[in-house]
Amino acid sequence: MTQDKKPTATLTRSAKLRQQAGNCLTIAVREKTPDFAAELIDEALRLSQRAAELEGKAA
Repeated sequence: MTQDKKPTATLTRSAKLRQQAGNCLTIAVREKTPDFAAELIDEALRLSQRAAELEGKAA
């Protein structure tokens, strides 16, 4: 039973990370300070990469 829940929890976490990445990009687009916008974009990339790693483990 625990094995059945793990992929679902992993995919849920992955979806949350992707949503957070999208939020970072939304804020970055509106940001007037280029340095802060760049940091947000970098964070979005890290979140997306982690989400992809989790999706690979769930498969």
